[in-house]
Amino acid sequence: MMSSSSPLLSGIRKPNLASQGSPSLRAAYQAWLKAQAPAPEPGQAPQAPQRPLRVGIVGAGMAGLYSALLLKEQGHDCHLFEAQPHHLGGRIYTHRFTAEKNQYFEAGAMRLPEIPEQQPVFQLISYLNQRLSPSKKIQLIPYVLYDEPGDLVYVNGKRKPDGSTMTVEYANKNPAELGFPLAPEDRNKTASQLLDEALSPFLELLEKDFNAGFAEIVKYDNLSMYTYLTELKGWSMEKVNYVETMTSATNQFQQSFTELVIESMDFSGAAWKTIANGMDRLPDACADLIGHDRIKMNAPVRKVEYLSDGRVKIHYRDHDSDIFDRVILALPPAALRMIETPQWSPTKMQGIRALHFEPLYKIGMRFKSRFWEQVKPGAKGGQSITDLPSRWYVYPSYGIGESGPGVLLLYSWMTDAYDWLPQDDAERVRLALRDLQTVYQGTVDVRSQFIEAFSVAWPDKWATGDAMFYPGQFRRLFNVARQNEGHIYFAGEHLSVHHTWIVGAIDSAIYACQQLLGNAQLAPLTADGVTLPVDDYDYEACAQAPLAHS
Repeated sequence: MMSSSSPLLSGIRKPNLASQGSPSLRAAYQAWLKAQAPAPEPGQAPQAPQRPLRVGIVGAGMAGLYSALLLKEQGHDCHLFEAQPHHLGGRIYTHRFTAEKNQYFEAGAMRLPEIPEQQPVFQLISYLNQRLSPSKKIQLIPYVLYDEPGDLVYVNGKRKPDGSTMTVEYANKNPAELGFPLAPEDRNKTASQLLDEALSPFLELLEKDFNAGFAEIVKYDNLSMYTYLTELKGWSMEKVNYVETMTSATNQFQQSFTELVIESMDFSGAAWKTIANGMDRLPDACADLIGHDRIKMNAPVRKVEYLSDGRVKIHYRDHDSDIFDRVILALPPAALRMIETPQWSPTKMQGIRALHFEPLYKIGMRFKSRFWEQVKPGAKGGQSITDLPSRWYVYPSYGIGESGPGVLLLYSWMTDAYDWLPQDDAERVRLALRDLQTVYQGTVDVRSQFIEAFSVAWPDKWATGDAMFYPGQFRRLFNVARQNEGHIYFAGEHLSVHHTWIVGAIDSAIYACQQLLGNAQLAPLTADGVTLPVDDYDYEACAQAPLAHS
């Protein structure tokens, strides 16, 4: 994420669970999912290998790279196959316009939330830094999520009475001026306030009784956020549109209620970091430790097959092949589906075919100056909100206040991302400049500032986007999708309750390696002398929570 998504529903208060031993909503959800579809746990089968294994890993995204590092620590010989000729890291994708300082943007993952469940990512960075040369070390810097006095809002063609573009700060104080057709009692409330009203009963119950609060949330696991709000809370379509436009992406509320609620509560109030000089320093550092001679680039895998002796054969490129004791398919479903595989169970094949990924589109635009900081009021990081095709303008958290050229990111996802797919590169640039000029009307000549652009439409990449499931998909398909098939194992951020984020890729890699080694105690990589805290909350009651709305 790993997610590139906007921090959904960020105005929702985070439940205060400290008095209850800080139980985790995602850990509770994972316990519940296991109870819904029981499967063998790592350590039950297979038996731990008695000798070093030769392991083939298909995919050099973060799940594949982390699997290789973890297995290498255990003494096993790993070889990775990456279809891309030059790019590794999966959906971590830093595009550099020039070698000059800060002339880049994140076409994929761009921020890291500092919350307890994300610690495996930060520990991976510490682990790498202990083993890298000084020039390769990874430095974290603050990521500015919001700058409300400078970030802008342009929706429904509305501006301030003086004709200038609203700031987020102004819009939050004057929400009725945004022009959404709301009931009188809702017109003077922000989108986050309205959503907080709808979801606060869950938060309050979680704070009072975590088990009861969790049970209340998963009652609605078969519903979308849209269905919950319209059918059970009585929201109008106009009210949904207001909240979705201001906090999210077009049609994202059609996705799982449970998933969106858990994500909103997890990340509300989080502090954020990013990696100085580009997020791709993380996968590059992993590759340096694994050894670039162990990573075959431009090596698309065409087929995997079982051999009679229990080993697995990988066919790659057009006529090459190799044989391994074990294989990990660290791939998003769209890539896995195009590989010829053994015929697995109908439910496993459904998981590969059906698990939903939301499309993402980004265009990075390089300008002669960081004009967004220099206009009044200037944006020092954060993001602007529009209902134009380029829905979100993300201002870089690096290089704030510098003179000279700068790079701005325009970002859309879900249905908003699909709208960009038919456009060629020149038209994408024209439309992006048009939208920017609309928002910065009367303050800067955007076109005269423009130097160059680069866009990435993730639906035409192997990743296709980031995992965000439809109602019930977690419950029905998640456990089956991540179970091994003989000596073939599966990893990827979609196979974790933390999906959309880098930690989801890491979590899935740990689980796949636990299965492969028959060792449920296999721990995440940590810096020497550091032990990650153990979540010892008893989730048994959460696991038994009933599903009420089906």
